Amino acid sequence: MFDYIVFITYKVFSFIVRITPKILMKYILIFFARLAYVLDKKHKKIARVNLDLAFEDTRTKDEKEDIIQASYVNLFYNLYEFVVNPSLSLNQLEQKVKVENEDIILDAISSKRKIILITAHYGNWELVNTYNSVKYKPMTVVGRPMSNEYLNKDLRESRNKNNSQMLDKDSAAKGLVKALKEDRMVALVVDQNTANRNGVLIDFFGKKARQTEAPTKLAQKFDALIVPVFVIKNDFCDYTMKFCNPVEANTQQQADIIEEQIRNKPEDWFWQHQRWKNQFEHLYK
Repeated sequence: MFDYIVFITYKVFSFIVRITPKILMKYILIFFARLAYVLDKKHKKIARVNLDLAFEDTRTKDEKEDIIQASYVNLFYNLYEFVVNPSLSLNQLEQKVKVENEDIILDAISSKRKIILITAHYGNWELVNTYNSVKYKPMTVVGRPMSNEYLNKDLRESRNKNNSQMLDKDSAAKGLVKALKEDRMVALVVDQNTANRNGVLIDFFGKKARQTEAPTKLAQKFDALIVPVFVIKNDFCDYTMKFCNPVEANTQQQADIIEEQIRNKPEDWFWQHQRWKNQFEHLYK
């Protein structure tokens, strides 16, 4: 019953999003982001732990709090984009997304090699799938199933639109292999903590963390190009999709380019997940 109530609340939110003028919606989202910052003590603590691990004393306490507040705004902007983007045409998407270094993805496509896009929970990460599957090539992405069966069905339907295919994270390996064999682009979000059996230790902001080896193993198997991409938030409904030069099939190098982007603009990263849990679990308790 509770799951259904949550689902209905989400559908009401989706309806409000679609009928509210964008200029008003922006300030509604900012209001709820600030409310979440005040009320969400659990994830705010996680964010503070992460910022202390990442920046230690190189950022003041006030600077770190500003980053956390901004990350909540980014999260609510993401929720808005998740609702509206699947129904948009390419022309409508191009009105909110500017592409930086487009030659990188075009050269990758013309090379006829398999392509693996890697990104992080950064900026508007949902647009990596929505935009690229419409603009460049059919895409396959991996997502974690939601515990709420009603929301999970909605999530799957949303991510399976417009040349896009979503695989469940827990059983994605065969699907990713099949997707690359069918010459689909694969997109993987690689900045979360993984269990020992699913990742390798890397250095991230000078601290040990675990990261998935999936892009590395797939690239080695298929001689695929690994292309990092980040969707940077400029403002509400205003983003820059930045493609980076292909990186080696090396998990540490993949972590390094994510760290570099976060250092450039830390407020766009999702600081509320337990990135270093594998090595610093005691700090999150």
